[in-house]
Amino acid sequence: MGDEIILKTENLGKIYAEGTPMEVHALRGINIEIKRGEMVAIMGPSGCGKTTLLNLIGGIDKPTYGKIIIEGKDISTLTDEEMTEFRLFNIGYIFQLFNLFDFLTALENTVLPLLLTNTSRFEAEEEAKMMLRQMGLGDKLNHLPSELSGGEQQRVAVSRALLMNPAIILGDEPTGDLDEMTSKDIMDLFRSINENFKQTFIVVTHSKYIAEFCDRTIRIIDGQIVDDGYGGK
Repeated sequence: MGDEIILKTENLGKIYAEGTPMEVHALRGINIEIKRGEMVAIMGPSGCGKTTLLNLIGGIDKPTYGKIIIEGKDISTLTDEEMTEFRLFNIGYIFQLFNLFDFLTALENTVLPLLLTNTSRFEAEEEAKMMLRQMGLGDKLNHLPSELSGGEQQRVAVSRALLMNPAIILGDEPTGDLDEMTSKDIMDLFRSINENFKQTFIVVTHSKYIAEFCDRTIRIIDGQIVDDGYGGK
C-alpha cells in the first residue's frame, strides 16, 4: 500500500431538516484521508452518522457543507447526472441486504453495471461470468437469488460491485445479515481482493470482529470523529 490519497473529506457536514425545529446535525466537520489500497472500517453507535458518511462518499446524498475529493475530483460539486456517471465508474456499493433483483439470475444481476456502458452484451456477460467464477460461483450463473445461500448472494453482490473495477468499494454493514462463519468467509474474501488487487474498501460496521479484518478503524460519535485509527499506532 502506497501513500497516495484516494479519498479526502474537508470539513464535511450534513444537516437534515436545516432551519426547522427538527434540525439534525448528522455530521459535523468530518476530515479524513484514506490511501489507495487501504481497508478501513467506520464504527460507531446507531445514529452516530456513519451511514450518512458512507452515503455522502458514495454520492447517494449531498453534503450541507464541506468537500469530498475522490481521485482528485470534488464530487460535492457534481450535478446529479455527473454524479451518476462518476459513481458508475468509480464506486462500488455492497449492501447488508444484497440488493439483488429477485427475478434476475446471478449472471444477470452481476452484469447490470456494464450494460450501462458501451460494452456489448456478449462482452459484458463474458466479463461477468469470469468475475463470478473467480468468486466460486461458476456453477451458479443461472441461479436466482432464492436458489442461493446468503453467502452466495453476497458474493454475487461483490461481483457486481467489482465488475467496473471501481476506485473504492463501499460496504454498508455487508455482513450484517449473515451468520458468523459466513461473515468470516466474506471478510476473508474482501481481504484477499484488497491484498491481491490493491482494492480500497470502506466498510461501515457495528462489529468489532468485522473491524479487525481492516487496516484501520475510524470511530464516530455524534457526527464527529473521535479516533481516526492512527492514534497509538
